[in-house]
Amino acid sequence: MKKIVSTLYLAIFFTLFNTHVVFADDHSFNHRKHFDSFDDFYQSLPVLSMPIDNNNTVNGIYVDRKFFHFDDDDYSYYDEPIIEVDKYYTLKNLKAIGRFEMGDIKFILYDFTFDGIGEGFNEDIKLINAFDKNGKYLDELMVAGKDRHEDHIFYFSSMIKDQLFHIKLDSVYDVEDKTTIDLTYQFRDNQFWLKKPPVNCQTVNLQQYLNKLTEQEFADIDDIVAFSDYIDCYPISDNLQTYKQIAEYINNARSYFLSSAELKKLHETIRIIEE
Repeated sequence: MKKIVSTLYLAIFFTLFNTHVVFADDHSFNHRKHFDSFDDFYQSLPVLSMPIDNNNTVNGIYVDRKFFHFDDDDYSYYDEPIIEVDKYYTLKNLKAIGRFEMGDIKFILYDFTFDGIGEGFNEDIKLINAFDKNGKYLDELMVAGKDRHEDHIFYFSSMIKDQLFHIKLDSVYDVEDKTTIDLTYQFRDNQFWLKKPPVNCQTVNLQQYLNKLTEQEFADIDDIVAFSDYIDCYPISDNLQTYKQIAEYINNARSYFLSSAELKKLHETIRIIEE
């Protein structure tokens, strides 16, 4: 009788243990959702109502990366074939939060974490992927989370309303120096572009801009955003030597907080200056 009771206790223990493991690892391979088509995936997601505050979004569902796009592909994920060279990031806990539309454009809000080799990491990131009406990927925009590389941390938060993407960005160096800016993006021509008021060229001075960079010895986030204002007011051809000095600071700055479209535009401008 004692042997039967002991066996019964063991059976109950292993049942409870296995149940705990299953629910504790609900983002394992077997518990991630998989979809054959973009339409099936898109329609399965809850509709997000405007305004969308990054602090008030639902939990979402764990998914594979079939319809997930991130410009920097230096990461590995559970569904990736074994590779010979380690990648810098490991993508963890990828969740699709929900969907919303603006005209014919379809947007999906994702939530995930990147663990990096060394001191780099991206925690609790919320990223928007944009698709056309047929499900073709167009662009991406980071709207929330914490992004760190060595001694520099970005804190993102956002509000989406009135067809615009409002992002508050805190930039912290060495835990002491902090700069805060507000960015507004508009989705047009199939990409996320900064929406800024026209610059008044009477209020900007190129030499003072360079002096500021020289004094602080780096380009901060507000300096990077303002760079295009000076380009609009001071032609590169007429101020090439000044721009070459400015380009050194911009090149060494952390500018990846920009949307992919704005970042490519910045790099192209620097390329023109350097050539």
